[in-house]
Amino acid sequence: MILGLVYADYGGGYAGSGFRYGSNAREFSLAGALIADKTPGFYAFSNPALLQFSKSNHIGLSINSMSLDRSVQSFSFSRRLPPSAGVGVAILRAGTDNIQGRNFENQITETFSVYDLEGIISFGVALGSKLAFGLNIKIIYPNLAPEIMDKYSGNQDGTALSGDLGVIYKFHRRLIFGGLIQNLGGSYNWKLTNPWEDKERNYLEELPQIISIGAAYSKIKGVILFFQEDIVSTPGNDVNYRTRIAGEFHLRNGIKLRAGLKQARGTAPTGVQADGLNIKPSFGVGVPIKVWQRQYIHLDYALDLGSVGEGLSHLFSFSLEF
Repeated sequence: MILGLVYADYGGGYAGSGFRYGSNAREFSLAGALIADKTPGFYAFSNPALLQFSKSNHIGLSINSMSLDRSVQSFSFSRRLPPSAGVGVAILRAGTDNIQGRNFENQITETFSVYDLEGIISFGVALGSKLAFGLNIKIIYPNLAPEIMDKYSGNQDGTALSGDLGVIYKFHRRLIFGGLIQNLGGSYNWKLTNPWEDKERNYLEELPQIISIGAAYSKIKGVILFFQEDIVSTPGNDVNYRTRIAGEFHLRNGIKLRAGLKQARGTAPTGVQADGLNIKPSFGVGVPIKVWQRQYIHLDYALDLGSVGEGLSHLFSFSLEF
């Protein structure tokens, strides 16, 4: 609990925190600084305005098996809408399994699980050769310990509806700027039924609103540099800032090496001394795998070193253009 209080100032511990981890391996290895750069197969998760870059159909699949029985999976499909637009649908699941239950006497009972499921419908359109806008419509469905809820005939309904608004400005071919406002009007509307008291409780749990601005620069041969600044406004009206920087290095054989740094924490709570460097590194690699003729499946891998000693996590993503 103490670690959670110290490290939760970027949205951890607030509604929808699992969705802010990252949807795919390339995004994570580049410290999440992809607001101005397209990741084929995962456009909507970075910035829906990037959908206007779709020149064909894209499928993205991510399978992240993490430490402490956590997992994140995502699936995305996007396609071009001539002459200068794109549309996509995506699903993101974040959850934890094998949670050991105990009773009032600290005796071991059953194990249970929790997860959040997010569905996204995305649209992006270019207005001329330099400017593009995009929109995400998101619905979130949480599932809290169904093993307990089903057993005791409890009921839960916390479905949330929110939106994202993105923009892309192409200064020139080698320098692109991006902006995104996440979780517009987003909140969980909880309706909890207690079978013993035969009454219903209702309350709202707001999603933190995040405003992000960033850029992608590819003037250096074989290298793309990324920068992103997040402004995180939590439901308690606290505002924190997070800086992300990253680089992607393209080798001649099509392999891409990636590394990133992101600010690990903001202002520590009063009376708390935060030790160590205030950065979290990330690493990854991308490999094209030829399946037939000129058709490739792109495999991306990222390594999560952990934030507070929770152990290593290995993240894998696959994307296909057809």
